[in-house]
Amino acid sequence: MKKLTGFTLVELLIAASIFVVVMVSIYSAFSAGMFGYKSIEENIKISQIARQILERINLDLRNSFAYSDSDAKFSGAKDSLSFLSLADNYNNNEITPTYAFISYKLEGDRLMRLRRVNQEALKETSEIEAEEIGADIEELVFSYADIVALEHTLEWKDSFGEAQKTLPAAVKVKLILKSKVKEEFERTIYIPLAIYK
Repeated sequence: MKKLTGFTLVELLIAASIFVVVMVSIYSAFSAGMFGYKSIEENIKISQIARQILERINLDLRNSFAYSDSDAKFSGAKDSLSFLSLADNYNNNEITPTYAFISYKLEGDRLMRLRRVNQEALKETSEIEAEEIGADIEELVFSYADIVALEHTLEWKDSFGEAQKTLPAAVKVKLILKSKVKEEFERTIYIPLAIYK
């Protein structure tokens, strides 16, 4: 007579519990990896949006110029900024350099870039081209630097009035976007024409 061999109930239960522990470990590792990936992906997206906004402001400010020796046509507050700048104009698939009066201001949680170009730039009544360059912005703060001549240092202010005849030496932009992780982005933009005044 042949003896039948097989697994006992206890052996089957032990094997099943080992299998369950291994599967739960694999699922936990996979779940943690996916959570980490999504978190990193969101942080990268926020950083890219902030970098694009700051680069746009940087480009416009680095190309800014004073209207005349007696009037720079530059004004800035904590949440808005207006100035003359050289800008590229796109028309019929051609890029032509032009001058523009550019303003940045926060409308709700959207950052708007407003501009008037060419001869219309200085006319208050001319048509304004509005472009949204950022949304879901929690905070945007501008501060302005003047050069203290005797000490060769920068003095930072919350506003830069139209009564001032020169451009600021630098503009500091602080940006916070709405996200799960509150991260502050800050850039100091030096204005070349102002430094050599």
